[in-house]
Order: sequence, then C-alpha cells, then structure tokens
Amino acid sequence: MQSFSQDSTSTKTKSESTLIQFGWTKRVKEKSLEPYYNQLKKIEYGTQRFSVFEQLIAHHTKRNNTDSILHYGNLYIKEIANWNETEKVKERHYAKAYYFLGTGSYMNGLLDNSIKWHIKGLQAAENTNFLEQLYKNKLGLSKSYLGQSKMDKAIEILDESLLDFAPEFPLLKVKNNILLGKAHRFNKNYKKAQEYYNDALSVSKTLNDIEMLLTTRLELAKLAEDTNEGEKAFNAYESIRNEAKANNLDGIYFEGSLLLARYYYRKEYYEAAQIGLSVAYVNAIESENLQFQKDLLHLQARGFAKQEDYKNAYAALTQLYGVLNQIKANQQREIIKELEIQYETLEKEKEISKLEENQIKKEAELSRQKTIKNAFLIGFLVILIPIIGLLYLYYQKLQTQSELTKKQEEINTQKVTALKQEQELNLIKATLDGQDEERKRIAQELHDSIGGNLAGIKLQIASINSTDLKSVSNQLDETYQLVRDISHTLIPKKFREDNYIILLSEYVKNINNSNEIKVKLYSHQENELNSIDEKIKMELFKVVQELMTNALKHAKATEIDIQLNLIEENVSLLFEDNGVGFNTEEISDGIGFSNIKNRISELSGTLHIDSFKNKGTVIAIEIPA
Repeated sequence: MQSFSQDSTSTKTKSESTLIQFGWTKRVKEKSLEPYYNQLKKIEYGTQRFSVFEQLIAHHTKRNNTDSILHYGNLYIKEIANWNETEKVKERHYAKAYYFLGTGSYMNGLLDNSIKWHIKGLQAAENTNFLEQLYKNKLGLSKSYLGQSKMDKAIEILDESLLDFAPEFPLLKVKNNILLGKAHRFNKNYKKAQEYYNDALSVSKTLNDIEMLLTTRLELAKLAEDTNEGEKAFNAYESIRNEAKANNLDGIYFEGSLLLARYYYRKEYYEAAQIGLSVAYVNAIESENLQFQKDLLHLQARGFAKQEDYKNAYAALTQLYGVLNQIKANQQREIIKELEIQYETLEKEKEISKLEENQIKKEAELSRQKTIKNAFLIGFLVILIPIIGLLYLYYQKLQTQSELTKKQEEINTQKVTALKQEQELNLIKATLDGQDEERKRIAQELHDSIGGNLAGIKLQIASINSTDLKSVSNQLDETYQLVRDISHTLIPKKFREDNYIILLSEYVKNINNSNEIKVKLYSHQENELNSIDEKIKMELFKVVQELMTNALKHAKATEIDIQLNLIEENVSLLFEDNGVGFNTEEISDGIGFSNIKNRISELSGTLHIDSFKNKGTVIAIEIPA
C-alpha cells in the first residue's frame, strides 16, 4: 500500500497541495473522440457545433472528467453569445449550457456554483417553455441541495416535478425518483426510500438504460447497509463497481470504490480500506473531482489515525484542507443568494399575479363609483382650466428658452473641446507619420542612389586585374554593405525593436496628457507581442490611431479601454469606449473605417463592430500572427 509523502516532487493539484505517490499513469487521449475534435475544427458557429459540445460533455460526464465538462460548458456559453440568432433561440441553448456548468460544478464539489448555474438554467428554460431543460435543471438543483443537506428544499422541488412530468421524459422521471429515494434515506425514512428506488429500478429495466440501472442498484445497496444488511451491501458494491468499469461509467466506479473502502473501514479492515482508497483517490485526482477527493481524504485520514500512523494521517488532513480551501475559493455566495432570491421571487410573483386579478376587478368597481362622485367636482374646475392652461404655456415657454440657451452653451463648449482634441491628435499623428516617411526616404536614397553607384564602381574595379586595386575593391564591398545595413535599419526603428508595447503605452500616455479622456492599455504576453511581424506592428498601430481619432471626434467618450493579446497564434485587439455609440446598420463606413478594414483585410484579419445608441462601442479585431 502506498503512503503519503511530503516529497517536493509529488504530483500537484491546482492548489499546489502535496499528493500521494502511486506510480500511476494518466489515461491517454481517447481515439474515440478524434472525430468530434475534427468536426470542431471544420464547423463554424451554430447548432452543429453545439451538438458536438453536447456529445463531448455527455461522454466526459460518464467518465467523470469534471474539467472537460466545465471547459466545454464555458465554450458553449461563449459561442452562444457570439451567435447571430434571436434571443429566444439563444436562451434555449443557454438553458442547456447552464445545466452542464451546474453538473460539472457539482461533480467538483462546488455546490454553491452548481446551485447558481441551475437556477440560471431554470430561468432560461421557463422563459422559453423548454420543458426538458426545466426538468433537468430542477433535478440538478435538488441534487445540489441534497449535497448541502437541505433535504426539505430538495424534496419540495422533486415532489412538485413528479406531479407534472411529461410522459416523453421517462428517464428524467427515473432520476427524480432516485433523488427522492436518496432524500428520504438521508431522513431515515427507509420504507419510503425503498418505494422510490423500486419504481426507478423497474422503469430503468424497461428502458434498458445501464447507467440508471447501476445508479439505482447502488442506491439500493446503500439502503441495505443503512438497514444493517452489510454483507448484501458489500456484494452489491463489488458487483456494481465491476459492471460500471466495464461500461466506462467512471463516476459510478469511483463511488463504488469509495463505498467498498468505507465498508472495510467500518469493519476495521484498515489495510484493505487504504488500498481501496488509494486506487479511488488516484482516479479522483486524474478527473480532478474535488467532491470525491474530499470524501476520500477524510476517510483516509481517519483510517491512518486508527492505525496510529499519525504522520500519514497528518499528510492526509493537509491534503484535505487544501481541497476544502480550493472549493471555498471558487464559491460566489453573494451572487448565488441573489439568484436564489430572484428565482423564489419569480415563483411568488406568479402566485401574486392571480390574486392581483381579483383585486383589479374590485378596484375597477371602486374607481367607477369615484368617477361618478368626482364628475360633479370636475364641472366646477372646467372654468379654471383655460386660465391654468395659459399660465402653464407661458411657464413652459420660459423653461424651453432657458433650456435652449443652456444646450447651445454646452454645444459650443463641446465643439471647442472637440476641435482642440482633433488638432492635438492630428499633430501627434502627423509627427509620427513624418518621422516614418523621412526614415523611408533616406533609406531609399541610400539604397537606390549611393548603393547603386558603389555597386557599379565595385563591378568596374573587379574587372581590372591589378593587385593594388584588389584592396580598394574590398573596401568598396565593405562600404556597400554598410550602406545596405544603414538603409535597412532606417525602417521605423520603433517597429523593429522589441519595444512595441512601450511604444503603444507612450502613445496612450500622450493622449491622456493632452485630453480630458481616460485611456487604459492592457496587454497579455508582451514578449510574444513585441516579437510579431513588423508589418503587423505598423498596421496595427495605425489602426489604433484611426480608432482613437474616431472615438475623440465622434463618440464623446470619457473612457477608452484597449486590450492587446496573443491568443492561439492570433493577435487580438479589443477597443472599447463608453461614448454615444451608433446603429451599425444605419451608419455607412467613413474614410476612417474604410482604411481600417483595408488594413485588416491585407493582413487576412477579421473585424467585428458591436455598438448601440447611448451604450458605447466595442470593436474586436483578430489578425493571424
């Protein structure tokens, strides 16, 4: 049996905690998934890609690969946001993506995060009447509540779902019954738990669903152990565990291993328990399942303590605290509470709306009676209306005149400020362009005129067979090479040296110093960005200048954020302002945007503009590096 070690070479989790040395090799990338990866490379945005995501997530859920589930779930959400579809269609897919993230979070022990995602999934499913995802997210939410020992909350949701399950979702009804059985087992209502488990087992056999069948049998085995039928439970754990392994159902296999080890522990077979826990723990680490890691480490620490092996017990506890800290660090309790309140408020509002209908009818009757009474009073007021109207019109005229005067003053001030900004920006741009042009001109003159003449002289001298002239020829050759080197080095130095990010920072600093606008520059992987092709640097710098000019002239922005990153061999530029924005369908391209599009097109890049009136503008550019 392997023991804990504090060796510095131990395997690490994401929290950098020390792990057990098992000499175990990670599973290799499965060849069965290659067709899916190839499809993702070919298919663009849309339902086909989402279908591939869903198949990959289903596979990784069975294999208990939590990181892969969360990875594809986040990718799903990102691509939905960029999908050119109606909000209703997108929201149906959001309901699925939120469910996947909730499932992955639960498997990783992040129960608060799981609750958050399932509540968001519920809201999206309700908004689009998406029954399947409505049931799935309710099941996921109930499962998370069970994980937090909130049995009453879970049972309330599950009982409500059981009453209105649509007949086309029998598998979801099986899962609902399994969770109800588990909830009542936790409450020690074993008779009721047995009823729900039996119902789930019967339907699972009818559907011939091996995963649900094994899950139900595992729950029945737990019930047997709780009711002092230990030998029956033990045999069931071993049988179910082996069947799960044969069918690549790693989640059930891991849980079966844990239950066997726990059984050995309760029987005080600590040596056997530690072997089972070690094997299960390796698998839990490989799939990065924090929930399993937490349960295994807790039991392992207790087992070592029972064996009086306090060194390894302490090491196990150290690991356990690391896992618990990792789980706590990922929780966003305040956001989750807010979402829970929103969901509960939504349910209450549905009930309140029914009461309000009756209230509205009563109020309408009272209003009619009041109208009759007030009609007599209105007659007296009719005489005063013309006088009040004239006074109001005169007052309104004065107010309008005052507002016009203020607006005109503001417009004049804005025009003066805009002219100053434009002049300062043009001056900066002209200075930089002038420097570049002058360097290019000198380089061309050196290369074409002096270089050409030197080359001609060298050729003439080389044709003369004289020993004395050979030295002169060599000197001319060296001079010609120097002229070439100088002409090449005169290409704008700022784009050749590895200081591109510094150059952009100085440009932003000049803008901040000469305007009342606040510009921020963020960059990622600066060394790699400094090393990209000179042409990309020059064109990208000019694009930033054009975007800055447009923002200062037209956007009336007070803040501008520029983000420059290198992501997967692509240079990504994100330019965002908080200005007045515009309707991208109504505004035609000016000279500035035409220049920008031409520059990006020459670099085989893409441009995306996202803008709405009074909501600012976001411009995203990607260029192959």
